[in-house]
Amino acid sequence: MKLKRTIKLVVKPSEEEKQILFKTLEEYKFAYNFVAEIGWKSKVSNSIKLHNLTYTTVREKTSLPSQLVISARMVASESLKSAFNRRKKGLKVSCPYSNNPAIRYDKRSYSVWFDREEISIATVEGRLKLKIKIPEYFKQYLNWKIRSASLKYDKRLKKFFFNIVVEKEIEEIPENDTVIGVDLGLSKLAVISTADGKINKFFDGRHIRAVSERYFAIRKKLQSKGTPSAKRHLKKLSQKEKRFRTAINHKIAKEIVSLVPAGGTIVLEELKGIRERIKVSKKERRWIHSWNFAQLQQFIEYKAQSKGIKVVYINPKYTSQRCNKCGHISKSNRKDQSHFKCSSCGYTINADLNASRNIAINYLVSQQERLGHRVASLPVWAVVNQPNVRGLANFSHS
Repeated sequence: MKLKRTIKLVVKPSEEEKQILFKTLEEYKFAYNFVAEIGWKSKVSNSIKLHNLTYTTVREKTSLPSQLVISARMVASESLKSAFNRRKKGLKVSCPYSNNPAIRYDKRSYSVWFDREEISIATVEGRLKLKIKIPEYFKQYLNWKIRSASLKYDKRLKKFFFNIVVEKEIEEIPENDTVIGVDLGLSKLAVISTADGKINKFFDGRHIRAVSERYFAIRKKLQSKGTPSAKRHLKKLSQKEKRFRTAINHKIAKEIVSLVPAGGTIVLEELKGIRERIKVSKKERRWIHSWNFAQLQQFIEYKAQSKGIKVVYINPKYTSQRCNKCGHISKSNRKDQSHFKCSSCGYTINADLNASRNIAINYLVSQQERLGHRVASLPVWAVVNQPNVRGLANFSHS
């Protein structure tokens, strides 16, 4: 099994080197957008065909070395394939375009020396050696196998970043029976539970919401002023709030993964439509729209992988309305955002905890169907072929 990580490094160019990097980025942008436009008009996404249609023109109109011309074409080809696939599904798409693309480098177009904190990259002015800064945290990855890299300019931070992908082979860990469902929500940022309730944990969002509300109040006040000073403050505030949310998501993801033994499974809900599913007031809607649930799931998956924990996603249909005790489904079961009381058996439980157990149950039912026998940790009502669980297996995918 391969583990992949991305080392994000700050590049420290001189003023002269900055101009070379800006020119390289500008010409790479032209190459990417030109190939994308030609491919879009010709309805072509195949990389070889795009090469024949665009390579000569890009070489004539830019100073890019051949490696970067090929790189831009490859990235544009991937974007076109994605766009054409989306259109096949009936989704609205337009010609791929980027105003600030990242330059993708491979082993032929860049070199790195971690011991002296230096990189050498292909540019419009030939090979350019640049100093980089390696934070202490990333030094754990320096003996991993080096793969591709990318150069990106962050317009807000006004900094160049060089992101290096590294990988390492790790031993496959056999699966065990531990399956934890994770429910993301409003009153609780995340709630986890096993189907049998032996593992439970709540991640309260009250303090986080209070901090977010404070940021919102300051932001609203600064926006009403509209002065240059207020705009500068807003920019700093935005970065500070972003760091706060990222740190919280990292902390929650770390705690969730720490509760699952190696070889276990974490079941997450598909996020598509989460903001439509959660019915809340206007004030609470602002909160639910502002929190980065996708980032939290990404961090869980990222941290779980290194521990040999599998992460799967399921359709959360009925997980909020179904009683995990008897399987009865009704909208009236969920009394409010926090309270659940089954209208059939009278069972009461925290609503988010009930949902997290149902998320775990949905996955176990799919496993039961696949294996052809009952999974021990499932409740009695969730036996294969019973009417109230038939079809649940179709909700799961890895």
